[in-house]
Amino acid sequence: MSQCCGQKDVLLFACSGGSNVGQIANDAAKALDQLGQGSMYCLIGIGAQLPNFIERCKQEGTTVVTIDGCGVACAKKALENVGLSSDVYVVVTDLGIEKGHHFDFTKEQVAEVADAAAKALAVACGVTGAEGESGCGGGCCG
Repeated sequence: MSQCCGQKDVLLFACSGGSNVGQIANDAAKALDQLGQGSMYCLIGIGAQLPNFIERCKQEGTTVVTIDGCGVACAKKALENVGLSSDVYVVVTDLGIEKGHHFDFTKEQVAEVADAAAKALAVACGVTGAEGESGCGGGCCG
């Protein structure tokens, strides 16, 4: 179970749509999982409205991080359709990465999105950096 900022559990949901930004979102969530900042969780289980998946997200102390590829917001809407909301929400295209119906992207783009999500998670958890600014301090952000 991955913990962050004193939370019981951090669940990572990501778009994995048929475009570069969908795949960037998915790879960024995988990177956060590998850094111990959360655990990837099954978005399709939520979309399929499987009760055990939904109840898992509603447990007290659970922080939901959602990374969508674009403004269509499929991941966010899948969660909302079952009464769940995101504590942290990042959209790849909002970071200036242009959507294309291809799978060409760089490791740097994935890192940029993962960093944005990690910083947003730190802010949501009230973690501040060494200089008093919100950011990756306190052991939450790898």
